[in-house]
Amino acid sequence: MYAVASDSTDRDTGTPPGRDVRVGAVCSADFTFSTEVSCGLVGFGDVRFHCRDDAHTAPCPRTRSVTLENTGSTRVRLVTISGSRPGERHEVVSRALLPGARAVVAPRAGDTHLYDIVLRTPGGSARVKITAVS
Repeated sequence: MYAVASDSTDRDTGTPPGRDVRVGAVCSADFTFSTEVSCGLVGFGDVRFHCRDDAHTAPCPRTRSVTLENTGSTRVRLVTISGSRPGERHEVVSRALLPGARAVVAPRAGDTHLYDIVLRTPGGSARVKITAVS
């Protein structure tokens, strides 16, 4: 099972986003087999931009980095998917993130948009929580 978030709309046009990456958001998977879960589709929302709850102006700032904490009971790897223009995708895979550990993910050097964060688990209950966004 594998899923990747895709969005055909362009937020740079100034349209306020619906559901954006935010502190406290959780992405989780509970499978008995190895899998990948798109956190952009399950739990985090659109990771390209982050808006304050009280922000009424657009466009919202692009996400430069996201700090994640492994709050589950299984080690996980985080796959960062980024690019600079529509259709361009680069993947960067993190080291194994043990339960309780934190990691900072960001677009690959030279990329301007963070498109998705994928949770890769060897099986079992995996859960990561956003602790900071910039």
